Amino acid sequence: MSIEHISGPSLETPRRRRLRTFAFDPMSTRLSGRHLTVSVPYETGLEPGPRGEAVEVVDYNPVHDTWAAMIDLDDPFVLAQDGMEPAEGDPRTHQQIVYAVTTGVLERFERYLGRRFRWRGEKQLRLVPHAFEGRNAFFDPKRKAVLFGYFRADANDPGANLPDQMIFTCLSSDIIAHEVTHAIVHRLRRYFSEPTNRDVLASHEAFADLIALFQHFSHRDVVFDAVTTTAGALDKGGVLFDLADEFGKSTGRGAALRRAIDPAVPREEQRTPERFRAATEPHERGACFVAAVFDAFLDHFEASVADLKRIASGGTGILPPGRLHPDLVNRVTTEAVRSADRHLAMVVRAFDYLPPLDVTFGDIVRAVVTADHALYPEDSLRLRAGLVESLRRRGIWPAQVASLSEEALVWPGPIQPLSLSPDVPLADLVLEATMNLDTDSRPGKRCPDFYRRLHAWAAGNAVALGLDPDSGTPIAVESVHVTFRLADDRQPRPEVVIQLVQRREDLEVQLQPGLPEDARTPLRAGTTLIARVSGEVIHVVSKPLPFTVPPTGTDAQLFHYLGAERLHNLQNWFGQVDDDDPLAPWLAEPAVSRLTFANLHGND
Repeated sequence: MSIEHISGPSLETPRRRRLRTFAFDPMSTRLSGRHLTVSVPYETGLEPGPRGEAVEVVDYNPVHDTWAAMIDLDDPFVLAQDGMEPAEGDPRTHQQIVYAVTTGVLERFERYLGRRFRWRGEKQLRLVPHAFEGRNAFFDPKRKAVLFGYFRADANDPGANLPDQMIFTCLSSDIIAHEVTHAIVHRLRRYFSEPTNRDVLASHEAFADLIALFQHFSHRDVVFDAVTTTAGALDKGGVLFDLADEFGKSTGRGAALRRAIDPAVPREEQRTPERFRAATEPHERGACFVAAVFDAFLDHFEASVADLKRIASGGTGILPPGRLHPDLVNRVTTEAVRSADRHLAMVVRAFDYLPPLDVTFGDIVRAVVTADHALYPEDSLRLRAGLVESLRRRGIWPAQVASLSEEALVWPGPIQPLSLSPDVPLADLVLEATMNLDTDSRPGKRCPDFYRRLHAWAAGNAVALGLDPDSGTPIAVESVHVTFRLADDRQPRPEVVIQLVQRREDLEVQLQPGLPEDARTPLRAGTTLIARVSGEVIHVVSKPLPFTVPPTGTDAQLFHYLGAERLHNLQNWFGQVDDDDPLAPWLAEPAVSRLTFANLHGND
């Protein structure tokens, strides 16, 4: 029989694609002699660039007005070697790295949030590896692009680099993950880019740092090496807790850009509230939250390997000097990776339980507790309790709660029973979301009447939602999602998450008379609803403003009081920002409008 007549089953499309990157940055790879391999979903129809469903790499250099040659990740020679070998001098590998890290971060968010991730308008996020010359990289919301700079290393203190060597921020996995997280946070809560209190931009930075740092623990080989060299004392493993090492050292700092844990200072001495109380700069304030999360992670990790240490030490718990047995290292590594994933999941899942705007770290604490309690009500591993305690020790807790007990921290339900059914057709929405979980399906819009009916429902229940029915400004549906998360019994917990936002132009005119609309600082009220697929609303997370008409009902009076307090805090905050800005007396634009990601990162 000739070979062309031999038949067999057709080959399935691969599920994963492996791509090589630097070991966090080129300097780390040169010093360690190791590259890392990132496993990402295999996209069919991936175009050169790469240009896929969610990410588009645009390698145009406006400084030199040049386009770089584009990499084709489906080229057989590229596929055969897990992507091209990263090289500082080959722009195609720069494109490969930003695509690989970005896709990995997106997949992690999808897994934690329990739904497929989409950008607004189904458009891709643009990644520009060589966007400008400068010591910076940032997410630009207007262009929906992450722009990476390049610069010369410090002439006098370049770290383990040559003086004046060209440094590319797009080759740092930490910087890529950090900036892409800013883009994701903006997609999930776009009004978190409006700094209405000192925690808003700080929380943006905290989320971005947490994703970048916990990405280190997704590389098992790196964790294995850290456990080996530190004899299981992970808090001494600097590489795991250092952010943007090459960037920090090449710019003359002598150290990484930021550290989650300082290995030179005993951890108990770091766990105090003074730093958080004094911090006003967003990166510094966000770093306090990051440190508290890593405190909780390390506490749980150490408790989870205590039995292994007792077995290995004959019951003393004190390991003998020298290298640990490889089997012990392997078990300890497994615990570290598992605990890191669980703690990051707790924080990321909280996004759906955050208000649409004006977020505080106290709000994040309550959202983390509420989201985790819904899936793990018993908290048998004490992860939730440990995180709350670590945050408390760093001075981070919610205002207006009676205690730090779970019943006090979980977001409240509506004051009066509230249901979306039968007014809002949730069945069509749930069907659409369920089909979207299938990566091979392309469901159409099956609920065209949904938004009209949801708008009508929100207007009819405005007071119960903390929104003003008499202000003359409409209530906007910011987003609607159905999430499918697995609980401790391994059963899915589907929930409907709705964001409603109302811009209060009437209050803007009162507080900022004489300014044209485009120069005024927006004042918004907003509410996040968490509902069961039956329509029953189980949580109302509201950021109200005072009502136009004096309220009469109990719920209206509460929201009016909270709204008046919030408006007072907003006035004080805007005044403080103006007082701290030397340009404020000379410009009509409010000082708070100049607090942008580009300006913040330009100060790194």
